[in-house]
Amino acid sequence: MNWKTPSLHFSDLILDSNEIYLNLGFSGTAPDAHFVEMTDQIIQEIREFCKPQAGYCIYPCEMPDDKYLVVDNQNIKVGQVITKYLKGCSHVAAFVVTAGIEFDEYCNRFKTNGDILNEFIAYSIGTEIAEAAVRFVTEKIASEAAIMQMHYTHAYCPGYCSWHVREQENLFKLFPEKPCGVMLTDSHLMFPEKTVSGIIGLGMHATQSAHACDICGMVQCFKRKVS
Repeated sequence: MNWKTPSLHFSDLILDSNEIYLNLGFSGTAPDAHFVEMTDQIIQEIREFCKPQAGYCIYPCEMPDDKYLVVDNQNIKVGQVITKYLKGCSHVAAFVVTAGIEFDEYCNRFKTNGDILNEFIAYSIGTEIAEAAVRFVTEKIASEAAIMQMHYTHAYCPGYCSWHVREQENLFKLFPEKPCGVMLTDSHLMFPEKTVSGIIGLGMHATQSAHACDICGMVQCFKRKVS
């Protein structure tokens, strides 16, 4: 296993404020100035302590049928939707990114004090921190793909696109123990909470032909970008 943990600091992340507001429920409308000020203040506080981490490993892969990936002798049932978009891939990069335990502790202080609004804002920012970390690790993987003279796909994650979250257990077999300090619970959820794991396909004929919302079946998702 050639597990890589590129150096990642909060300043390396490019947060999209529109995504934060969308996480907060502002779909098609802008928050008022006071709400924007509260959000900016929490981001500044988070900046002082947040220690995001990212790790990944690239493996050869096979697709014996339209539901499974075989990676490092692990059978991972990703489902028909994802295998369709991994056609042309000879490798996958398995990754984990996290906002870190310090972020969870920060949010828990709001919860303990009964400060529901600031807790909600912080959690919404944490979601975007994790997504920004995915974009960061995607850039690192893309650089390796270029060296290998390969293209790369979008990132795909358990819990979406018909990839059942229980398969998280098999995905974690591709990682070292507690990758980036992340633990997998008995219910197949990850801790710290603001953590994302998944795969990115690599190959000479890999493509990014579909937006995530085009292949996701969650038609009522508040973040859906297609009608």
